[in-house]
Amino acid sequence: MIAPKESREMETIQSRYHPIKDWRMDPAGYFLIRINDGRLEVGLCKKDNIILKKFVGTTAEEVYNTIIRHIELRQDHAAYLGKELERARIARELGVEYVQDAPLDLSEVSKDGPAVGR
Repeated sequence: MIAPKESREMETIQSRYHPIKDWRMDPAGYFLIRINDGRLEVGLCKKDNIILKKFVGTTAEEVYNTIIRHIELRQDHAAYLGKELERARIARELGVEYVQDAPLDLSEVSKDGPAVGR
């Protein structure tokens, strides 16, 4: 790996985010994410959890790339979607329950591998 070099003009920006104060609803709607039959499913909703479009795929990358090709999202929402889809994929691979926006319970995961099939 090539070692990075910092320029003299490099600006350092302190990261910050407050989940209540900084959150804004995306005009495109919101997403419901789940694992169904071993596949990642994402439903686009506008209100009352009524799904208007459903995206289905195997990897987080294929699902979020398909979504951003079909729907214009806020940048923060696209970033959230990628993060949450990757969490769902990890849960699926480890055989643990996935609940959107909730921490993964890794207490049953062995260092020997996924819980599935043990």
